[in-house]
Amino acid sequence: MNMLKREIRIKNKIKEKQKSKTMKIKSLIISIIILLPNLSIAQPAYQVGTSKSSIEPDQSLISLHLGGYGSPKAGRFTLQWVNKESLQEVSLMTGSGNKIFILSKGILLCKDPESGNSSWKEIGKTGNVKAIAVLNENLYAVDNEGSLLVSKLEGGIKWKKIGSVDNSVTVLTSSGNNLFAANNSGLMWSADMAGKSIDWTKIQSVEDIISLTSKDGRIYALNNEGVIYQYESWNKYHKWLKVAYRNGQTIKEDIKHISIVHNRIYGIDNENKLYIGEHRTEGTLTARAMAIKGGDKTVVLVSVDVCGLNDTFTGLVKQEIYKELNIPVSAVFINSIHTHFAPVSQNWLPWQEPNQRPDSVYLYSTIRTGIVNAVRNAVKNISPAEMQFGRGTTDIGYNRSLNEHQEIYDSAVDVIKVKFLKDNSEDYLFMAACHPVFSTAGTLHYTISPNYPGIARKLVEERTNTLNSLFLQGTCGDINPRDNGEYITGEKLANEVIAVLNRPMTKIEGEISYFLDTINIPTTPWKKEDILAFRDKNIIKPGDVDAEKNVKWCDLMLRYYDEGTMPKFMPIYVHTINIGNWKLVGFSRETTTGYGLGVKNMWPDKLISVAGYTNDVSSYLPTHMHIENKTYEGNNSFFWYGMPNVFPENVDDIILDRIKSLHR
Repeated sequence: MNMLKREIRIKNKIKEKQKSKTMKIKSLIISIIILLPNLSIAQPAYQVGTSKSSIEPDQSLISLHLGGYGSPKAGRFTLQWVNKESLQEVSLMTGSGNKIFILSKGILLCKDPESGNSSWKEIGKTGNVKAIAVLNENLYAVDNEGSLLVSKLEGGIKWKKIGSVDNSVTVLTSSGNNLFAANNSGLMWSADMAGKSIDWTKIQSVEDIISLTSKDGRIYALNNEGVIYQYESWNKYHKWLKVAYRNGQTIKEDIKHISIVHNRIYGIDNENKLYIGEHRTEGTLTARAMAIKGGDKTVVLVSVDVCGLNDTFTGLVKQEIYKELNIPVSAVFINSIHTHFAPVSQNWLPWQEPNQRPDSVYLYSTIRTGIVNAVRNAVKNISPAEMQFGRGTTDIGYNRSLNEHQEIYDSAVDVIKVKFLKDNSEDYLFMAACHPVFSTAGTLHYTISPNYPGIARKLVEERTNTLNSLFLQGTCGDINPRDNGEYITGEKLANEVIAVLNRPMTKIEGEISYFLDTINIPTTPWKKEDILAFRDKNIIKPGDVDAEKNVKWCDLMLRYYDEGTMPKFMPIYVHTINIGNWKLVGFSRETTTGYGLGVKNMWPDKLISVAGYTNDVSSYLPTHMHIENKTYEGNNSFFWYGMPNVFPENVDDIILDRIKSLHR
């Protein structure tokens, strides 16, 4: 009986233990179920990656024009000369591949300037020649009688006459299989040396040529005034364009001979000093990207250190990004910081000829590759991160056009902090609205630079130990800097960015969405007779930059009429990126302050940042106040941009009402 009771007690204890264990498991499961929503909230909502890529021009792009200003009339070119060594008397110079050839006291010498060897190798005596060029390991020359001579470079110079040229020829160069000969009266001839006979074809050139050189089909001519011109030999419609001149600031040297070796330009001055050409630059032009992924959507914010880009170019780049990374066109936001000290990157058809179009190699190779590389690497680098928004204020700018309405200035400094969870490192995006237009005097006027945005980025990165920061340009079409100097403005902005980072910030959370809308504003082109009258009024003012611009504008409009291509609309692109509770709105064109303030007033209780210069910078975007008062932004700027007319006075009402109705 006692045994039975003991067994019953043992069984009951086992049941109680099993029951207790079951209850604990149930309790644990319930706890996990309760905690699951909280655990999902604790997980990072976004994955973020940043990257930057240089868009500094390659030194093989001999000289480029800086964009942003129509003055000085002579242009702002990037070339400067750096002294390499002093030589004996030099009468002629040419180059080929990796060697410079000079004629000194009747003796031909050569040297590889990058070999590290300081000595010049003697080739041989040339006799009485007035022009030389190297082509396919042969030395060609023209003598005083106009005879065309050739000799092998190896084994001493032994001339053989193979033809003749015009007796006025004073300079030679080669490109591909062609020889080019020119005189100082502005005439040039070319001949294909691979043919059975030497037949010279006349080409129009520039006057007073004293030296010729070439690279990849581009011919460079130096005239007696120190001006260097460029000609694309493959393009029968191409004109000779100025690419450098002795400006008294960055080029003071009296260069007499030029040659391209190792894809670099070399020069010798009247004192027989050898120089190498290079771009005058601070070396900090970049394309920067921030990729943000939330759920199954990815957006990319891109900042490019240029004055502006046209929609045709950004469309091409976005298509390339879509094909490679499957990121939709409307999810790629491309903002130009609008520095006036980057090489020309968009069409300015009414400007001086060197400023009308970007160098095709720089635009489609350097800039395009830089943007795509930055986006590709930003996407590749994405990792879990938290994002926060903060806003400060700054007084770096003022309204330059509406003098009686200085309250129309958006002083906001918007800052996005990205904190990466893997290592607690941080990257930043910040925005302000002010023209980057320092400086218009001295050597800085001819120096490649991202201007004050570059200074601000550098200081923020140094003082926060951050690798990457992006600057987006705000609606600053009518805002100029208040202080005199990019360093003052850059430091002011950097200080405020850091102050915002050190204050409490608002967490960004929620879904991602993106929209790219087009608002077509109808144009009312000038009548043809009014254009002709305006042209007659301006063509009588040669040398006047503004009048010359007006004439070019008239010619452009008349061409549109003749071709039937007069634009019927001026499109405004409004790009909206929603990253949770933060809304980023980007306007195309040089957007004036009223638009930024107008959009922010639509949603006063939301985190809203507004940028201009986004995806396309094809004119100013003024408000009715600029148009009514005929300010530069509302009137004359349209001629500089080659637009068919100014916007209608109610353009801001049309655009802001449309944005409000779309409610993106």
